[in-house]
Amino acid sequence: MKKIFAILALLVSLLMSMQSCDNREGFEINCEIEGLEMRGLEMIYMTRGGVSRQSFHPVDGKVRLTGTSAQPTLVEVFTIDGTPLFACVAADGDRMKLRMKIDDPTSLTISGQDASRDYAAFVTANDSLLRHGTDEEVNRLIAGSVRANPGSMASALLMVTRFRTAGHELLADSLLGELSPEARPALLAGSYASTVGEQVSTTARGELRSFTLHHGVDTIVRYTPSMQSYVLMVFNDDTKPDSVLKRLRSLHADLPRRRLQVIEVSLTGDSARWRSQVKGDSAKWMQGWVPGGVSAQAVRRMSVPRTPFYIVADSTGAQQYRGTSLYAADTLLRSRLHIWLPSDSTATVR
Repeated sequence: MKKIFAILALLVSLLMSMQSCDNREGFEINCEIEGLEMRGLEMIYMTRGGVSRQSFHPVDGKVRLTGTSAQPTLVEVFTIDGTPLFACVAADGDRMKLRMKIDDPTSLTISGQDASRDYAAFVTANDSLLRHGTDEEVNRLIAGSVRANPGSMASALLMVTRFRTAGHELLADSLLGELSPEARPALLAGSYASTVGEQVSTTARGELRSFTLHHGVDTIVRYTPSMQSYVLMVFNDDTKPDSVLKRLRSLHADLPRRRLQVIEVSLTGDSARWRSQVKGDSAKWMQGWVPGGVSAQAVRRMSVPRTPFYIVADSTGAQQYRGTSLYAADTLLRSRLHIWLPSDSTATVR
């Protein structure tokens, strides 16, 4: 009889242990969101198998979000119409509580997990600057926090979700390098770090090489760096706004072609669509199309990350600027070629 009781006690203990382990599987975020009412939520996070998307339906603004990730991962939550609500980092075993008002970002609080708690506290305390500050102001703020907390996953979460990377890839790469390996697990920062790394690589920032473009209906032309002092490469995949056209026209008109060649490269995958986009366009600079779009060898070598995108290179092919600001490219070119500008030319087109 004693043996039977001992066996039963052991079985009960094992069952309780298994139940305890089951209760710790996955992660939970218990949300109380004032103003959400019955609107659905979508939670998106990375797993080792790819992207996971899950939908949840709150009751009176309360909802329990659940997921599974053996490693800390970036979790982003949106309303069902795509409006971002919050981001956090989570892993199996995490049990978090979140409170916020739907229209007040400064009301966000997260408890139960240190990195997400610290991240929420930072973004609420600096909400105004993060939303309305310039790229330089926002990045300076985040850089200060990252350097002060290199061992915290909250720093990696800030980089991934709030750092304004376009045009500041070198600083982003430097800051990521200052984080400890534990603070930037692959599912949290791996994809972001890979994208930044591609933009700061020697290949992406190396010298531009000659390549060919389809120009007009049956014409193929070749770009050669030494044929002009500078080149402005304009990459797009859609119709240009009037402000961009105005600035490009001004640059082309103010500077001799031998000093500046403007080359617009369409990355649309369809040549017919490209021709319809430039049909009737009064542009006098070279407008070309490359088969394969972003996958074309010449474009892939330059690592064009998005459109519109601009690259300024000198006669050796050395890149002097790469980024998303035509104003910055314009300013640089006018400063380098100012002696060739007409005396009545303005510094830049506003």
